[in-house]
Amino acid sequence: MVQPTRPSRNGFNAFARKIYNPLGFSKAYNFILWFIFAGALFGCKYLFIFPPLLTLARFIYLNFGGVFCPSGGSNSMIGAAPGECYWYRTFDWYKTGIILHLAGILPACLLVVLQFTPVIRHKAIIIHRVSGWLVMLLWIVSLVGTLMIARRAFNGGIDTQAWIGLVGFGSTICFVLAIWNVKKLQIEQHRAWMLRGWFYVRLLHHHGIILIIATNVISAVGSYYTVWPCAKISFTMRSNEATLEAYPECASYINESDLLQQAVVHAKFGGRPTEIGAALDMCFGMALWVALAMHAIGVEVYLHLTPKEAERLRNVSYQRQLEAGMRNPGSAGLTADKLGDSETWVPQVRKEESIDGGSTLASDAHIGAPMSKLSTAN
Repeated sequence: MVQPTRPSRNGFNAFARKIYNPLGFSKAYNFILWFIFAGALFGCKYLFIFPPLLTLARFIYLNFGGVFCPSGGSNSMIGAAPGECYWYRTFDWYKTGIILHLAGILPACLLVVLQFTPVIRHKAIIIHRVSGWLVMLLWIVSLVGTLMIARRAFNGGIDTQAWIGLVGFGSTICFVLAIWNVKKLQIEQHRAWMLRGWFYVRLLHHHGIILIIATNVISAVGSYYTVWPCAKISFTMRSNEATLEAYPECASYINESDLLQQAVVHAKFGGRPTEIGAALDMCFGMALWVALAMHAIGVEVYLHLTPKEAERLRNVSYQRQLEAGMRNPGSAGLTADKLGDSETWVPQVRKEESIDGGSTLASDAHIGAPMSKLSTAN
């Protein structure tokens, strides 16, 4: 258990430390950020208050035919959006894609919470390593499924397809850089790139707030329309009669004279199932891009606000690289002073010796004590 660095000033702090110290956190702000950001990976798609309390809520989606896409299509907010199941139930390619996506991303999000829990890394590093490789495998499975459904997910707009390509491959690049750095024992860079990759992925769990707000806004405006295939409209309306009544232009589809006929659908949250689906379709891509911008900024702000943690991990990296006989210990991985024009990084032990007036070359004997202190912090 992590020990507090100073005694609690009041009862509330003492109580709070009893919660976050056993998880490996030595500072309250780190625990709060973990609770908000990592805990959200546990959360439900449409409920946003205290996401860690909604653990595993999305696992019901793995019941594809009973919850996610029940017989006749889903017109509720529990499973797929109205109209989505037309593609998943009609075409095996898209059904396989969505199942791969759900089967990969749901357990991956569960395991990632453990990956960012300090006590796992400190007390059971083997679990962290094995779980890390398993998460990467699940991510690849999920990404393959996501690419398979990109053309049809929420009407498959170009904006949505572009976002899936950018975040899908962008996050994968982040993970590759993180793995490369940890192989080089560059731990602070491993942390930074893993944080970036999962911040980008986890925006899928937060973009729903933007999506719901946007759909209500365009519904209030009342002048937004999109185009749906009549086949999708009929599937969503669940009867030819209801389809003809609401969308008479679909008559050629109903009498099978033109199976490719399409119709204009009013985007209105709270209207017909087709109108709800249309509103979600129109706002989905926009919500993804806004959420990406927020999370891309957010992760960089977080990394810049935690320089002491990065410096601590770099000193740990220096010690381990030195012990492994690597060249350029402290900068064996992808660091700014190795790749760019940053000042050459100096390990903490050398800084201390320089301040004390001693030699600027640290021996192995000087490394043990400072590193042992550093390795206990969060």
